[in-house]
Amino acid sequence: MATYSEVMTAAQLRDAERITMQSTPEAELMDRAADAVAAEARGTTEARTRQMGRAHVVVLAGTGNNGGDALLAGALLSAEGADAVAVLVGDGAHERGLKRFAAAGGRIVRAADSLDEALALVREAHCVIDGIVGLGARAGLRAPADGLVAEIPLHAAVIAVDIPSGLEADSGDADLPHVHAGVTVTFTALKRCLSARPAKTSAGLVVLADVGVTLD
Repeated sequence: MATYSEVMTAAQLRDAERITMQSTPEAELMDRAADAVAAEARGTTEARTRQMGRAHVVVLAGTGNNGGDALLAGALLSAEGADAVAVLVGDGAHERGLKRFAAAGGRIVRAADSLDEALALVREAHCVIDGIVGLGARAGLRAPADGLVAEIPLHAAVIAVDIPSGLEADSGDADLPHVHAGVTVTFTALKRCLSARPAKTSAGLVVLADVGVTLD
């Protein structure tokens, strides 16, 4: 296992993940990612609310693996006593992450079915875990993600999974709607959007986590 402090492209990282998953289950990689995200969310939120049991945590979960990582991290926080709610931004969600989140006592709201409720939950958040989209996404956010992100309160701890949603991994541009994170937990290697201006200013503190992807 290793991390690489120089910038890698999304294509390079996907190739490295594909090779790694020939010997390491994807679920194991995701669990490691969730551990890293939960640790940052825990530390940042506890500094503001004293304990996770008082924290209202909102997971913004898209349909892909970033959404799965966010849900798994939310499940860990829910098991520790946080009031955790998953707002599903797309038509579905990562199945294992969703099951783990529900089993840990987290509440699930589908934005497509209850947008007003979802918006209200975001406005009340102490901590938001951003797992809307991942490395392969184009710049910008579509509805309802853009509206939900716009409602994140200024006082909330915002933890982005891998990259802030709405930024493009291989670009330093930041002119379209996107998440402004206080902490970005990125995996294996830095991405251009986390190291080049103006995008890097929206990433906050970048934490490079080793999840076990082979770089050789």
